[in-house]
Order: sequence, then structure tokens, then C-alpha cells
Amino acid sequence: MSAPFWVDIIEEIVTAVREDADKPAVLDTDEPFYMYGHPAEIINTLAKKAQHDVQKFNKYPLIALFQDFTETMGEHQATQSTVQDLNIIIAVNTSPDYVSAERYTKTFKPILYPLYDLLIKHIVKSKWFGNVDPGLVPHKKIDRVYWGRSALYGNEANIFKDRIDAIEIQDLSLELRLRQNCIK
Repeated sequence: MSAPFWVDIIEEIVTAVREDADKPAVLDTDEPFYMYGHPAEIINTLAKKAQHDVQKFNKYPLIALFQDFTETMGEHQATQSTVQDLNIIIAVNTSPDYVSAERYTKTFKPILYPLYDLLIKHIVKSKWFGNVDPGLVPHKKIDRVYWGRSALYGNEANIFKDRIDAIEIQDLSLELRLRQNCIK
């Protein structure tokens, strides 16, 4: 039996979010989409999708796992590995004309926060992790209003080629149990 891969476990969690979020109050379609890789690779893949007649509609909302991350191995007998630096974004396409108040009304409150809450809920519900409980999922959260490269007085350019609002989860700390300890 092979060891589980972090990218597959996060995909499993995003699938559970997708199934839970497929309600009119949150989302009307088979979203959110999932990607993983280096941020530049994710940005390039999204740009290629934008050129495709069908795929241009299959980009957002997006939950993406940014690589690279460090796995600490061999610390505990019941733990496969531990990460303390997983970075995930939850992103949605937005309008450059929105002011912050409109972004919270149109993207953060109806889409991003519900997806964030579901992601945390399904991390807790997952049998993969030994260090999480309701209310105890160690991470940092940043609301990225019209996410761009920072300049002295705001964003000078988009990080993504698309205009997005996002919630960035930084330094997510998880202990991955050994497969035999993950009874589902």
C-alpha cells in the first residue's frame, strides 16, 4: 500500500467541499475547481484555459494548493508526515471596478467565506489528520481584496492574469496519519 500524497488528500477534501457546496445558496454548478503546483504553473494553466472556448468557464471559484511545501518525516509512529507551511488559495473572478465594500458584498460573503468555512470543516472531518478538531486548524488567513503585487499605495499589478478576490490560507499545519490509522 503506497503512502498517501498531500496533493491527493487536499483534492479529496476539495471534492467533499464541492459536494457540500453544490447548493444554490453557495454555488450553482460543479465548482470549486482544484489545482495544485507552483504558483507560476497555476497562473500559466489558468491563462491557457482562458484561451479555450469551454475551459475558460472552468476556472473559478478555485481552490489551489501552492507548492513547494516541506514534509517532516519520522517524528511519530502514527504520523506519516507533518507539514507546517501548506499554502492554499480560494479565489473567484471579480470586477476591477468594485470597491472593497462591493467585494465583500459580491464575492467574499456569498462565495469565498462559505468556501473557506467548508474547507476548514472538511479538513476537520477528514480522518487523515491527527492534529485538528473543530476550531483547531492551525493556519493564517488573509483576505486578498483584488489580489495584486503590492506597491506603496495598493496593488500595482495582478498576481494572476485574471482579476480575482481571494482568501489565502498560509502556514496550514497538519499531521498526516499513517494510512492504517485512517479508518473511514
